[in-house]
Amino acid sequence: MSTNTQYKRLSNRYLVLSLVVALVPLFIFTSLYDRYFDQLVSKITDGRLNTQVAAVQNEFRVHLRERLYQLDVLADELDSSEIFQKDGKHNLPDALQALLRLQTDPNNVYGIAFFDANKRFLWSFPEHSYSEKRYLAVQTYQTQFEQADLLGPEHFSFERPASVLLMKPITRLSENNTVSYLGLILRFNSLAAIPKSLGTDGLFTPYMGVPGGRVFDIVGQPIQDGEHYDQSFNLYPNWSIKLKQNEVLTAPPSATLRYWLIGLVLLTAACLMIIHWFISKRLNRQVDTLIEGIERVASGDLKSPVPPQPGTEVERLTFAIEKMRAQLNQVIQSNVEMERRASLGNLAAGLAHDIRNPLNIVGITTKALLKREHNDENKEMLSMVVEELGRVNGVIDNLLNFARPTPPKQEMFLLVKELHLVANLLNATVHKHKASLTIECEETLELFADPSHLHQVLINLVLNAIQSFNGIGCDVTIRAQRETEHLVIKVTDNGPGIDPTHLERIFEPFYTTKPTGTGLGLAICQVLIQANQGRIQIHSSPVGTTVVLQFPIHAKLDDTYE
Repeated sequence: MSTNTQYKRLSNRYLVLSLVVALVPLFIFTSLYDRYFDQLVSKITDGRLNTQVAAVQNEFRVHLRERLYQLDVLADELDSSEIFQKDGKHNLPDALQALLRLQTDPNNVYGIAFFDANKRFLWSFPEHSYSEKRYLAVQTYQTQFEQADLLGPEHFSFERPASVLLMKPITRLSENNTVSYLGLILRFNSLAAIPKSLGTDGLFTPYMGVPGGRVFDIVGQPIQDGEHYDQSFNLYPNWSIKLKQNEVLTAPPSATLRYWLIGLVLLTAACLMIIHWFISKRLNRQVDTLIEGIERVASGDLKSPVPPQPGTEVERLTFAIEKMRAQLNQVIQSNVEMERRASLGNLAAGLAHDIRNPLNIVGITTKALLKREHNDENKEMLSMVVEELGRVNGVIDNLLNFARPTPPKQEMFLLVKELHLVANLLNATVHKHKASLTIECEETLELFADPSHLHQVLINLVLNAIQSFNGIGCDVTIRAQRETEHLVIKVTDNGPGIDPTHLERIFEPFYTTKPTGTGLGLAICQVLIQANQGRIQIHSSPVGTTVVLQFPIHAKLDDTYE
C-alpha cells in the first residue's frame, strides 16, 4: 500500500488530527509557562538583590559613621596643641596613650594619625602604623564622606595590608578654636568584606569598586582590569559594588525547570507518536482483516469465518459481520436445500410414474414365473431378480421420503416403550451381526413427536452403527435423558469412528462411503428430525461415534409439509 494511500485512511487521518490537537496546546502552554516563570523568577531575584544591595549600602555608611563617632570621642580627649606637633607623641600622657591603645585594638583599625591645620602629616599611633609617604600616595584617591575625607585605599602590597584613611577636622576650644586634623587608619579588608553577603546564595560574586577605577574582591585582593561585571551599584561617590553572575555554579532557577518542562513535552510527544503508530498499525490490521473477510463473503466463500478482532467497537463489528455471514450461509443453504428437494420431488414423481409401474409388472411376472418354475437353478435366479426389484423399489421409496416426507403426526408418548419397540424390531439383525443393543431411559420420560418418524430414524442409526463393523460385532447404546429445556437421545457405538473429511458432508444427499449405499439414510433422518422441531448432531472419534438427537420439551406441530 502506497504512502499516499496510507495517509488517506480514515484511521490515520483521525489519529494524526488527535496528535496535533494534543501537542499544539501542550507546546503553547510550555512556551507561556516558561515565559511567565522566567519573568516571575526575575522579579523575585531582582527584588531580593535590590534589598540585599540596600542593606550593604547602609552597612557601608554605618561602618564609616561609627568610625566618625570614634573620631569625635578621641577629639574630646585630644584637645592639647602639644599633641598636634611633629614630636607630639612625646607629649602624650599615659592616660591618653591607654585610650589610644584601646581605640586601636579593634580588628578594623590599624592606628590613629595626627595632622596639622594644613593637613600635613605629623605622626601616628602606634608608631610606624602610618607614614607621610603613604599619606601622599593616597592623595589622589580622596572622597568626601559627610564632614570627613576618605583617602585610599592604598595599592596592594605583599609587605603590608592595604589601609584607608578617614580624616576629620577637629576644633580645639582650649586653643581659641584652632583646627587640626585627626584620622583613623582603617583596615581596607573590613570595608571590602561588607558586600560578601551578596555572594552567599551563589548567584553572584561581589567585588568592591574604589577610587581610581580599581576593583578588589571581598578579601582585599586586586582584580585585573578588563573584567566584565553584570551589575554595579553605588555605595558612595567613587565607591561601588560590582556583581559578576556565576554561570558555572548556578543558573537562574527557571533554567532547570525549563529543561525538565521541555524534556517532559518531548517525552509526551514521543509517547503520543508511539501510541499513534501502535494504534494506527493495530486498527489498520483489524480493518484489513475485516475487509478481507467481507471480500471472501462477497466472492462466495461463506464457510470461512471472519477472525475475531479485540476491541469493543471492532469486536462488535466483527460479530455483526460473522452473524451476517452465518445467516447468509444459512439462507443460501436453505434455498439450495429447497431447490434440491423440489428437484428431487420432481425426479421422484417421474420415477414413480415412469419406472415403478414397469417394475411392478416385471415383479408380478417374475413372481408368477417363480411359482411355476421347478428347476432349482432357475428358481434361484428368479428370486435374485425379485430381490433386486425390491431393492430398486426401496431406493425409489427413500428418494420419495427425502423429497416429499410425510407430515409428522405428533403425539405425547412414553419414550421407553417406543425405544424397546425399536429394539424388538432390530433384535434379529443385532443377533445376526453378533452385536448388542442397550436401552437406557427413565420409565416416566415422555416425548412429543411422531413415533413412526422416531422409529425410522433410530432404526437407520442403529443399522449404520452395526454395518460400520462389517459383521464383526459391536456395542450400541440408546440413552435418553432430560437436559434443561430439551430431551436428548444419544445413539452411541464403539466403532472405528468417521473420518473428519467425511463428517462435514455426512448429511448431504447421495453422499456415501458404502459401496452399495444410496447416501439418503442420514439425509432422511435429518429431514424427519427437523420436521419434529429437533436437531441432529454427530460427534465421532477413533474409538466411537455418538449421534445426538435433541427435541424441545414443549414442541409444537410443524406444518411445513402439510
